[in-house]
Amino acid sequence: MSRQFVIVAGLLALLSLGGEAFAQSPQFLGNFRDWYLYAYDDSGGKTCYIASKPTEEEGNYRRRGAAAVLVARLPIAGAGEQVSVQPGYSFKPGSTVEIRIGGKRWDFFTQGEHAWANTDDEDRQVIAAMKDGSDMTVRGTSTLDTFSLDTYSLLGFTAALEALRDACPG
Repeated sequence: MSRQFVIVAGLLALLSLGGEAFAQSPQFLGNFRDWYLYAYDDSGGKTCYIASKPTEEEGNYRRRGAAAVLVARLPIAGAGEQVSVQPGYSFKPGSTVEIRIGGKRWDFFTQGEHAWANTDDEDRQVIAAMKDGSDMTVRGTSTLDTFSLDTYSLLGFTAALEALRDACPG
């Protein structure tokens, strides 16, 4: 089964629950410097994620919604931890998102207002780099052909990741 299918199927499953999945707001579980831990339960199981917002936002856009980087554990067997980007706008179809941490680079695939790593191994590489790094940059292109370049602090990431694993073992 392709990674893109698993990610998209998992999100569609959560969205198909409609009000049930979103009637209950995510529960805030803790703050770890620049990272925040949340969890929620629904009929599909427990989902946990850590999130951070940019410390710097650059680009040639006029306006956009809130941006975030997340690392999630979905209640899907074998899904592992998944890194995603939500830039606050819809990505240009067919575009990729450039992630840079400490001289390393990854290009995530996009769909709508989200971007993900291409493989489980890529997720593991990015998470390892996030644990070792001090900041990361995320560059994306919108449907309007504008770009954003966001910088995220990685202070507190390792502690937040450990708390995520404790809150949602598996």
